[in-house]
Amino acid sequence: MDVFDQATELERLDRESALLRARAAIDREGPEIIDGVACCRECGDPIPLKRLEALPGVGLCRACQEEREDS
Repeated sequence: MDVFDQATELERLDRESALLRARAAIDREGPEIIDGVACCRECGDPIPLKRLEALPGVGLCRACQEEREDS
């Protein structure tokens, strides 16, 4: 591995780290409250009560969370 490969790898790791920190900050915000209902911050759909009970403070519905984890 030469110097350019090392620099490219360090840049990739730094970018991934920044994305993980940004996602973690978003996840700590909790749901958006619309008309007294906890809703997903991505799509705006209500978050099911069972999900809220299982993961207190969750801010994304299951579909949006799965989409985020797949990307």
